Amino acid sequence: MASRPSGQSPTAPEKLKAVVRAAFAVFPIPADHRRDDGIANYEVDDDVLKFPGRVWTEIALDHWIRSISPSAIRRATNSDFFKYYLPSLLVGVIQHRDYSYLALDALLPDNPMYEPRSEWKGFRTSFSVQQTEAIVSFLELIRESSAPDGGVDPVTQDTRTPLS
Repeated sequence: MASRPSGQSPTAPEKLKAVVRAAFAVFPIPADHRRDDGIANYEVDDDVLKFPGRVWTEIALDHWIRSISPSAIRRATNSDFFKYYLPSLLVGVIQHRDYSYLALDALLPDNPMYEPRSEWKGFRTSFSVQQTEAIVSFLELIRESSAPDGGVDPVTQDTRTPLS
């Protein structure tokens, strides 16, 4: 997928929300959140009690803000459950970009160097082509709307330099 030029139109976020909604099905709703290996994280269990049985379009950004962390939820739930509810976080962050760190926490490897390890690689490769394109577009939007005059790129962790 080609990168969009900087200075996206105001409708770009609306178009991206439509892309995310089209890429992630509303049904079927996952029956359970537990990992396949049976390992339980009771703090995450408490946080995700508000999710099961609800379509992802009903989960507000506030649910994610008040939860332990998206990466903890990703690690402690089964892949189908997390992938099902992930678009609710992406759409919420498109609307409220001050919370982009939550989406990055959900999408990037969960270690200090953001190194793709086996569990994260399995997560990354579980998305369909359409879902992957929606996530890449989301990450491009976050990158384009962050640190325009220097700082650290939140996606690549590269240092940005101001444009002359």
